[in-house]
Amino acid sequence: MDADAVIFELYGLRPADFTKARDAYVTQARREKDGAAAATIGGLRRPTLAVWAVNLLARTRPELAEALLRLGAELRRAHRELDGERMRALSHQRHQVIGALSAEAARLAAGAGERLREPALREVGEIFHGLLGDDDAARSWAAGRLAKPPPVTVGFDGLEPAPGAVPPPPTSASAPAPTPAAPARSAVGRGSARERRAAEERRARAAADRERAAEAAAELRRADRRLTEAAAARDRAEGEAAQLRDELSALRQRIETARRAVQETKQLYRRAEQAYTEAGRTAEKAARRPEESGRSED
Repeated sequence: MDADAVIFELYGLRPADFTKARDAYVTQARREKDGAAAATIGGLRRPTLAVWAVNLLARTRPELAEALLRLGAELRRAHRELDGERMRALSHQRHQVIGALSAEAARLAAGAGERLREPALREVGEIFHGLLGDDDAARSWAAGRLAKPPPVTVGFDGLEPAPGAVPPPPTSASAPAPTPAAPARSAVGRGSARERRAAEERRARAAADRERAAEAAAELRRADRRLTEAAAARDRAEGEAAQLRDELSALRQRIETARRAVQETKQLYRRAEQAYTEAGRTAEKAARRPEESGRSED
């Protein structure tokens, strides 16, 4: 049994159909004495509605999945390099992309017969945010076989900057305390003292620069976290709005269908009423004929 093909098929099913299909494949694998496939498939867990919806998006719109993969790679690189300007630009792009993807996932799910309500919409947005920080999970999703939501990484908290992006803080070994200098008694002595003072000033400035860089990086992460949380709320609202628009469109179509049915029913009623009236007249004429025939015989 091709376990990979089975896994791909199972994660394309609606969650309500997953368990029955999985168990059927496990039974088949055991009949075929394929213990490895039976164990692999039997260990699969039913995806949540949100996971199914994002898998549906990746399978239906692979170009959108590739776009999210590229955006995630760029965000991770900008974070490692502590490129604040690039991170801010990409963060704005991230919120736009996730909003669009969430709305599209809700639309596709509704088309497949599943409405994503508020909890599922919130989970969809969280999944997309998590995929941006987890390259392995993102590639599983792009292949249409994401099994569970990735850990939520707000602001790429778990991603360390690249070496050299922020110089390491000074230690006692690298910045020993200066020893008192002997009083200068010559031009050479005075020159050495000036060099020591200049070196101390350079070390102090470097330490201050490192501290400012670390504070700026921390503040950038805090700002990105706040922006991410706000964007997640916006994404949920946009996804729900898109779903409501689809429902409104479907309701309008139902109203139009019902209106036409009412008109057709009215026309049928009028024709039936006319037929009834005509039948009554025919019956009256038929009833008068024997009477008229009797009078003529008299």
